[in-house]
Amino acid sequence: MHGLIFFYIQKFAETAAHGTRPSVATGATRYLPSGVYPDAEAVELLQALAESTGRSLPDTLEQFGRFLAPHLLKVAGRHVDPGWQTLDLIEHTEAIIHAMIRTANPGALPPVLETVRPALDELHLIYGSQRQLCPLARGLMRGIAAHYHEEIEVDEPSCMHRGDPFCSFVIRRLPQDTHAASSALADTTDVVRGAEPAMVTPVVAAVDDSLPPTIGGYTVVRLIGQGGMGRVYLARDEQLRRDVAIKVLHPSKACDPAATRRFLREGRAAAAVDHPHVMTIHQVGDEHGLPYIVMQLLVGRTLKQARQAEGPLPLPEVLRIGREIAEGLAAAHRQGLVHRDIKPDNVFLQEPHGQVRIIDFGLARTGSDDGLDVTVDGSIVGTPAYMSPERVEGGTLDAKSDLFGLGVILYELLAGRLPFEGTSLVSMLAAIARGMPPELKAVAPDVPEPVARLVMRLIAHDKAARPADATTVAAELAALERAL
Repeated sequence: MHGLIFFYIQKFAETAAHGTRPSVATGATRYLPSGVYPDAEAVELLQALAESTGRSLPDTLEQFGRFLAPHLLKVAGRHVDPGWQTLDLIEHTEAIIHAMIRTANPGALPPVLETVRPALDELHLIYGSQRQLCPLARGLMRGIAAHYHEEIEVDEPSCMHRGDPFCSFVIRRLPQDTHAASSALADTTDVVRGAEPAMVTPVVAAVDDSLPPTIGGYTVVRLIGQGGMGRVYLARDEQLRRDVAIKVLHPSKACDPAATRRFLREGRAAAAVDHPHVMTIHQVGDEHGLPYIVMQLLVGRTLKQARQAEGPLPLPEVLRIGREIAEGLAAAHRQGLVHRDIKPDNVFLQEPHGQVRIIDFGLARTGSDDGLDVTVDGSIVGTPAYMSPERVEGGTLDAKSDLFGLGVILYELLAGRLPFEGTSLVSMLAAIARGMPPELKAVAPDVPEPVARLVMRLIAHDKAARPADATTVAAELAALERAL
């Protein structure tokens, strides 16, 4: 744990003891704010403090969280947007932790938080740390609310102390009305939606006034999409006389080393794969401090958009799409690259024949990353509906995790529903962790038995029960196509 926490534990001890100085540990002066120390020692300090003040450890942890919040806000300083309020700050805490602690001290393992914002006044938070310090998280949230002079309501539907695979919180800002929640279980950001206006993510703010004339020597034509991490421009390569898409990191993210690292990793990861079913990357660079990725301009629509527009796809088309996804994954896996976020939003059907292109390698990992992950220490990352059990449970992700995502896609296309369902982020992840999806044949009786068996193998809870690799899956799907 980062030494900064130990520094504030000692300050908290003085406050909690009301002027007396309890003995919370021997040799406490060795804890330097710039150091990294064992988690167990922090727990020992707080346990000793709890005993000296006659409080329980959970109560002490929550009180320490309330005490710590305003101090951390001061330290965070330049990383906190002046326009943020309680839920905004909680939503961005993971990025702040990366910017302040992990980048300076790679060995530090601060708490990992993942959030979904279904409404303006409501936030769902997953806490996946092995430390299981959820009372501290509760205290931090309430301390942040006190700093902003706001009142919040905190529910904890699941908790590792109750045997759940992760802790979760639903935080609501009061007394404002909570807006109706919209589903965020399959949301996506930062993907090119195509060149035509009807196929791009709607632009939510006027940005033409700030349109850059060139990026990396390419002539910028117009903005064609934007997401949480950046903007995508249509541009012209004058030398080769071709149109390209250029993805530029949003200026508000450029000061965050973790966000920059993830952004550049996406381009470099995809550029390592040369395959007709993976989006082509032309160049990765930096323009006035803003990283950018020059990509193949894809004209068409995502698999999600195609399904929404056309409804259920015919079986031959489903098998063809599944095979091409598997072939693209096989090419990535041969480069040691795991995508980690396979879902319909990240499968692009390129015109004119709907050829698959796998896009958005923002969460991809290679064997050489070594500590450069977007999140660490039990992090839960990705899109909830398509997460593998090992991702939910904090296990090791590998090529078979991508196969699980492919299986969820095929199940959804064939059955018209997801294999794991829930009305919230928490219930969705809990369903995946239980690993008991309905048999595909039971919900889609018309699906041929061999197809149903393959899909159920792909979404097996145990990785060992899934197919050996993506190449094997592509071959099996090709055989099923020929058998139709």
